[in-house]
Amino acid sequence: MELELQKQRLEGYRSGAPLLLTQEETAETVVPDYSPDVARIVEVGACLRLRSRTVADGRLTASGTVALTLLYMAEGANGLRSFEYAIPFEQKLTLPDGCEDACLEGRVFGAETRLLNPRKLFTRVNIEWRATPYCRASLTTCGEIVDQKQYAIQMLCEKHDVSLIRSVGSRDFIFADELTLPGGREAVGELLSSRVKLRVTEAKSLGTKVVLKGVACLALLYAAEDGKLCAYSEELPFSQILDGLSEEDGDYNVSAALSLTDSEIHSGAEGRIIGVKLFLSAFLVLRSQSNVCCISDLYSTAYDLDAQFETLELQQEPVASGVTQTVREQLDTGAEVKCVLEANVCFGGVSVNRGESGATVRAPATVSVLYLDEGDVPLSIERRIEVTAEADADAGARVSVEEVCAGDITANINAGGIELRFPAEFTIVSAAAPMCRCLTGLSAEKTEGGAGASLVLRALQEGETLWDIAKQYRTTAEEILAANELTENSLLEAGRMLLIPRTR
Repeated sequence: MELELQKQRLEGYRSGAPLLLTQEETAETVVPDYSPDVARIVEVGACLRLRSRTVADGRLTASGTVALTLLYMAEGANGLRSFEYAIPFEQKLTLPDGCEDACLEGRVFGAETRLLNPRKLFTRVNIEWRATPYCRASLTTCGEIVDQKQYAIQMLCEKHDVSLIRSVGSRDFIFADELTLPGGREAVGELLSSRVKLRVTEAKSLGTKVVLKGVACLALLYAAEDGKLCAYSEELPFSQILDGLSEEDGDYNVSAALSLTDSEIHSGAEGRIIGVKLFLSAFLVLRSQSNVCCISDLYSTAYDLDAQFETLELQQEPVASGVTQTVREQLDTGAEVKCVLEANVCFGGVSVNRGESGATVRAPATVSVLYLDEGDVPLSIERRIEVTAEADADAGARVSVEEVCAGDITANINAGGIELRFPAEFTIVSAAAPMCRCLTGLSAEKTEGGAGASLVLRALQEGETLWDIAKQYRTTAEEILAANELTENSLLEAGRMLLIPRTR
């Protein structure tokens, strides 16, 4: 006879292993009419602007531009000049079966520009993509049997805390602000280049909405009115309330990834005020904690049971931790350095190698420095390096690197060139998924009575529990304790003799 089980079903999403790929884009660009001929390229800066991301029919399609800023010396003119141009891109990615959405993060890792002639450039950029797919998933567990007492069923239940992704999706917003140059800084005569790096500092649910806080790190290079080259950087904090992804209030844990879709940065008010307008997209993941009960073993003192079990994977709340590796790199310039204008570090895709007791993370990085030589000539130097760090990781947990960034960069001028020092800060996420045995189906038949002693004397074996003995002799742990005048708190050691009352 089939017995009715009381089951708990949780609906949500499951994140898949990140998909990593690279893309190369090339273009020939004509120097704008308003710009003079290019005599020498000093540096090119690149920023990815992901303007469109759609998921349909099992495919993710993304498009946007790589915005580039060329710093150069013009023919027949003194001073550093710049102009901006863009290379469009499109990326199509096939997602795993059942995937409904994906978080797409991209970065430009390597931009190379060379002169074809004074009015034409050839540019090659490498884009690295990381796509995390999210597929519909459900978790069904069984913690109760409707007619448990009627069928004299003894159950062994295990309780677990599980973390379920309830909702995923993206939200767009605009952040606008102004910064004022300190009194000791020269005013902006011409804004040459700007870099924006984004960082999420906090994401939390508020009713059906999400409060997102972060920092936009802005680095500017400009020429003062007298032609002097100046650099200035500042962190702009922001806070945004976004429409949530759930129609119900809940205590959700929220994670967010930010992408820049566009930017407008300009100077005004006699070069003392910098206006900043950033167009941003946040991919949000909402998780909730639930408690589930799984019947992992059972028997009946009066019936023969036929039970079906399934091994379930239970997702736990990801645990984030930080690992910092100090990097020191000497850049030989081959010339005397007067001053450093800018120093920048760009990380590429991170690889994770699991070991017996932890994980090794490796990240390629491009370090670049813009500087003036002793004749006030702007020059740049660039080098590719690899940064390695060791991280703790629980056995069986899936380890990934959520983010890697450079902290404060220190550039020291020495006889050989420039020494860079900076902390490489890895945010490492460890996600455990323990396995649990759980009842999925049950039927019972009346036990035929058989001969046998009503009381058995035997020793407790090494590693054996009262549950094991009670199941073997079709009795209960409570009856064994009562027969031996013991309590639940009594210490039972291997070798102890126990009287075991048998039900059949």
